[in-house]
Amino acid sequence: MTPVSRTFTALACAAGLLLTAPGSASAADLVHTDPARDAQSGPVDSELLHPARNERRADIRRVEISHGAETLTVRLRTRGALPTKKTFLATQVKTPSGTFDVTYLRFYGESGVSMTRKLDEIPCEGLTATPERKAITFVVPTACLGTPAWVRVGVGVARMHERTMVMDDGFSRGPIGDQLHLSKRIARG
Repeated sequence: MTPVSRTFTALACAAGLLLTAPGSASAADLVHTDPARDAQSGPVDSELLHPARNERRADIRRVEISHGAETLTVRLRTRGALPTKKTFLATQVKTPSGTFDVTYLRFYGESGVSMTRKLDEIPCEGLTATPERKAITFVVPTACLGTPAWVRVGVGVARMHERTMVMDDGFSRGPIGDQLHLSKRIARG
């Protein structure tokens, strides 16, 4: 399976897992600026990717992370307005006890947020994803992550246009890999 198809498959598995509820933010911030014009595109069924310099909608520009006592808040901002369909926005959270994937999707008229671990759904009361015109904010209760002392976070955007996938990894410049690149450790504040 190619990296693109693996990423697409993992994100697509989250499609049926739609959960929403309120949450709150806290301290211990990390702010990262991702290079502009570093999105990649290629055929859905190929690992051949090339720079998509004119892509604005899936080009991540800024990532803000707050790891508080009650919640982990991850906000990513794109260069252009977020795509309105066939879009996956993902956050990967690595903790001392494992890795969790939080995905927001807009696909075939459905939208919602889900949390998985090894592709198995994790029930998480209070998990939210709030999309705006050029940003999305994920709020994950830390209890759903095992109340970790630290986290490392990766973010990504992928959108489909006909048979082409356009993607950006918020902590990487260049080609997209099998997994999202992660931030440095962020201690709970």
